[in-house]
Amino acid sequence: MPFRRVWVLVEYKSSRLGIYGRRPVAVLALGIGAAALLTGSSITEARSDKTLSSSPGPICVWSATPIVDPHRSLYDRFSSVTSVSPRDAWAVGDYYTGREGGSHGAFIERWNGRRWRIAAAIRGAMLSSVSASGARDVWVVGQTGGGRRLIKHWDGAHWRVAPAPDLSAAILNAVAARTTHDAWAVGVHSRGGGGKTLIEHWNGRRWAVIPSPNPPAAAGRRHFAGLTAVTSISPIDAWAAGYSGAGVPATTLRTLIEHWDGRGWTIVPSPNVRSARGVINDILFSISGSRRDDVWTVGSWGSVAGGYGGKGDHTLALHWDGHRWSRIATPALGRRGLLSGVATGAGRAWAVGDRGLQPHQQTLIERWDGGRWSMVPSPAGFSFAAVSPSSDRGVWAVGDKGRQPLAARC
Repeated sequence: MPFRRVWVLVEYKSSRLGIYGRRPVAVLALGIGAAALLTGSSITEARSDKTLSSSPGPICVWSATPIVDPHRSLYDRFSSVTSVSPRDAWAVGDYYTGREGGSHGAFIERWNGRRWRIAAAIRGAMLSSVSASGARDVWVVGQTGGGRRLIKHWDGAHWRVAPAPDLSAAILNAVAARTTHDAWAVGVHSRGGGGKTLIEHWNGRRWAVIPSPNPPAAAGRRHFAGLTAVTSISPIDAWAAGYSGAGVPATTLRTLIEHWDGRGWTIVPSPNVRSARGVINDILFSISGSRRDDVWTVGSWGSVAGGYGGKGDHTLALHWDGHRWSRIATPALGRRGLLSGVATGAGRAWAVGDRGLQPHQQTLIERWDGGRWSMVPSPAGFSFAAVSPSSDRGVWAVGDKGRQPLAARC
């Protein structure tokens, strides 16, 4: 089973999918069997009561917050974050040994206004996303140790596994909870010799698979598509983002954006970047919307075919103005850069990720002020995976600083 490593392989394997999963900032093996699938980080919620400050005054300063390192002898990192109030936030992540076949699993931490504390741990599992519509309505999604989709819900007192539609060979990458009766989860489903988009909806009683489109496949070539991020603005306005490609191994990856209008999901045309050498290797990891004419999605475009996480990465930001998706310039970062998460509101936005090559890779934070993207000072660390607005008009970002989780606030 061929695969590329850039830094650490996260050791979970789904025999049903025939893939090795990757956490943010790692290269996915795109030449595997019948399906080639990505797991990416995501910002997964957009609620009207969580807005970024539109004040023209000085921007806030990012600083790391105290965290609990679940396993001092292992690699631990956060992959997603959501905020309920200034004294209540949730983050999910995973841990692993750094070698194939080693101990691995997932953990959940909760912010109490002063520090992060461990709330739950799931041996052998992977949690990729968390989203909350309130203190008694928090969702996490991921994958069990047996390779099945995992959906868990916090009701204010307990975490419980939520029944999901019976699907084999499927992974959920992101969840967006707008209200107690309106939540979306997206991912990928291996069907017919290739990966297909997967979208599920919670109506307050049960999760159900909602039909989702896939780009047309070229004759004679294996085609795959997956969704890595979702945001919900209203009952008739939701967006999902990801990637599509063809060939095994993949020689081309293109951005994929889909929209929900209250009746069905449709593919909306999105820009792609072709490198000077003719390579198209574009992937979207995160999407966030605050209103119908202000939606951002971020990821990377590459000058090297076959995945992401290496020296060919460049930051990618696309914006929806109510009529079309357009590529918006981001600061030049020299050798390498990648955006893993985005949060938007009040005409402003934050994007997070990482830049540089090992052993000098470091966190990256960029801010949209309504006219352009610019870099801002970032706490020390290896990578940020996700960003989320807080109800106090602040912002959370999570990731890792090598072997430890990293959480920062602005």
